[in-house]
Amino acid sequence: MENHILLHLAVIIFFSKILGAISRKLKQPPVVGMLLLGIILGPTILNFIEPDEVIKWIAKVGVLFLLFEAGLETNMKRIKEDSKQAILPAIGGITLPFILGFLLMYFVNHNITQALVVGVVFTATSVSVSVMTLLDLGKLKGIEGRCIVNSAIIDDIVGILLLTFVFGLTSGSSGSSTTIIISFAKIIAFFVIATLLGIFILKPFFLNLKKILLDNVVISLAIAVVLLYSWLAEMAGLAAITGAYFAGLFLGQTEYKSAVHTGIANIGKSFFVDVFFVSIGLQFDLFEIEAEPAFLLLFILFAIFGKMIGSGIGAKITKFDAVRSFRIGAGMIPRGEVALIVANMALAKGLVSTDILSATILLVIISALVTPLILKFSFTKFEKRSF
Repeated sequence: MENHILLHLAVIIFFSKILGAISRKLKQPPVVGMLLLGIILGPTILNFIEPDEVIKWIAKVGVLFLLFEAGLETNMKRIKEDSKQAILPAIGGITLPFILGFLLMYFVNHNITQALVVGVVFTATSVSVSVMTLLDLGKLKGIEGRCIVNSAIIDDIVGILLLTFVFGLTSGSSGSSTTIIISFAKIIAFFVIATLLGIFILKPFFLNLKKILLDNVVISLAIAVVLLYSWLAEMAGLAAITGAYFAGLFLGQTEYKSAVHTGIANIGKSFFVDVFFVSIGLQFDLFEIEAEPAFLLLFILFAIFGKMIGSGIGAKITKFDAVRSFRIGAGMIPRGEVALIVANMALAKGLVSTDILSATILLVIISALVTPLILKFSFTKFEKRSF
């Protein structure tokens, strides 16, 4: 297989761009096209590419770039300003799906670790689908659109923190109280070190780059920071993506945010990120899912309605009217990058079976397909009642 790695990468990159473009034309996120490409090239259909060590390594770097970019885009000031309206829809959209995911998995196999992982998968929100639909409807800058985007950002932050604690607590070989205390100590140590590095070293260093004539190497230095923070997170027994996210969070507070974002987005999305999403599809054999159809159906329904109802109730408590609450709940349905990353990393760590990854991929595709339909319905059929 090693002799064919260059051909495999060429095929992945070429066709991921084509299917990504087709997905956009169909008003779906490009991630759906990339997942489908992985399923086509993998054991489900053609069995043309097997995810070897090279592809896995490139995919890992792609995840880091993806989460670093998410950290860069997290506008802490905007979250503070809009948090009053977004906080309860976000909390509702985290709490109910987490409880439903945990209970579903626990009743299926009585495994607390797997139940926690599924709970975290259910909390993740990907608003790329909702944003695309709201843009088409001209409603992105409306009150519902702003609330959906800000609630999703809060969801991502809480989801990554939940992921951090779940992976941190399950990284020990035993479940003793000593192991749990050590895991918590490592998690706290990482956050303290990451924060101190960010505030006292990273931000001042990047703010003074022009003085030491290093302006032209800002992207290279940003990549070094991503890898350093990711390594620190792994040393603490956490997910590397947690480190990448925090690196983005700190660099996003500097004047180089725009330049770093453009550079990382170009490097990541032209190669690494595409390989990551396609590689997930390569691990997925549609014809070998051992999970019961009833479980898959409940998995998808609980995830969709848990998010919709939870966020909708949160919006209603925030004193949005029923129509706007429905729209906000609908806009929070999609799952995407974070859900796939959580399921994929949990599988790599041996915390869950391939059935959970398969169910998550189906959830991502189905939620991406149903969200535009529900959102458009909520704005066209209920438009007169919205004000």
